[in-house]
Amino acid sequence: MKEYVFFFTHESIQFTNINFNKLWKEKDLEICAVKFRLPSYEICTITIYRSPSGDFQYFIDNLKKILSMIYSNNTKIIICGDININYLTDFKHKQLLDSLLTSYGLCSTVQFPTRIQNNSHSAIDNIFINTFKFNNFSLYPIINGLSDYNTQCIIFRNISELNRNTYFYFNLKTDKFSIIDFNTKLSYESWENIFAENNVNTIFNNFLNTYLRIFYSSFPLKKVHYTRKSCNKAWLTPGIKISCLNKWKLFLIQRNSSDPNLTNYYKRYCRTRKSVIKLAKDTITAF
Repeated sequence: MKEYVFFFTHESIQFTNINFNKLWKEKDLEICAVKFRLPSYEICTITIYRSPSGDFQYFIDNLKKILSMIYSNNTKIIICGDININYLTDFKHKQLLDSLLTSYGLCSTVQFPTRIQNNSHSAIDNIFINTFKFNNFSLYPIINGLSDYNTQCIIFRNISELNRNTYFYFNLKTDKFSIIDFNTKLSYESWENIFAENNVNTIFNNFLNTYLRIFYSSFPLKKVHYTRKSCNKAWLTPGIKISCLNKWKLFLIQRNSSDPNLTNYYKRYCRTRKSVIKLAKDTITAF
């Protein structure tokens, strides 16, 4: 089975692709990279796949070349992907990789199993960042229920953004006419190419391709620019900001927990936070 490396970014974000085709090698180092330009610094995100049967020395040597090419004091680096180095037990390869990454200020953030199968567990999917430059982040697994691999999600906070006046996003254009058009096209679709196959994966892919083709023809994307709105948030004190951050952390913890006491504590915390925010808004309005 082939593995593929992809990188997805929102269409409203300005980015530049970094070409590493000369160093790309199947199984040994499959890589893609994107650079984001922010007002005061750049963020370079690198996605990597290394096969368990790949040449580890080739992987280390060329990863070193890549880091030396992109590293600068004004660049924040994020490396993520399936490197097939078990950070729970693999000491030899782990030490060699850590030695390289540490020299560029990068360290592992995943300290829990990312793959659980029968009685074994491993952490071969990882995210490496500079925790001094990214000092405010949250990391947690997303259990998808479709695979023995868990998706890793990392959220960074307090990252400066570009001028939002130059930003835009895409919105689906929906109305009663587009809905009628969508239903009509679905009713006239024969779906012959789907049921002609015997493989379940091929059937699903054919169905999805046909469905999405019809969907996007009926609901085209509309480009919408951000508009800056003036708002008075004098009530948003440092204490309330910390409370909002703590609420998010509590949410992540209780979501993956079955402890009813933790759920009740989270609900009480939300009610208290809501009352404090209301009081702060009322106080600002009174003045």
